[in-house]
Amino acid sequence: RAFDMDFCVQLGFENINSPETNGYGVDHVAVAEGLGCKAIRVFKPEELKPALQKAQSMLSEFNVPVVVEVILERVTNISMGAEIDAINEFEELAVTRADAPSAVSLLD
Repeated sequence: RAFDMDFCVQLGFENINSPETNGYGVDHVAVAEGLGCKAIRVFKPEELKPALQKAQSMLSEFNVPVVVEVILERVTNISMGAEIDAINEFEELAVTRADAPSAVSLLD
């Protein structure tokens, strides 16, 4: 947006070999498993915490990296800018402990 144009990076495509990705393109679970890792795909926010807990148990059980792929909304505004000190934020940033209880170390 700092470039006076609508900037888009399109990673989604209809992957006929992986219909479970719902048109999100690359099957990152298959890629991770192909590299010897374990992987879990998450579609809903309420699935994230159980998936991370499962990933921890899989790490202990298999002793290999575990990738948790989180499927996000297809179109969103992301923080970007032409210079590192001129980043456009499209959503408010966390400013108190209540805003980001899992990321408080940066707020202290």
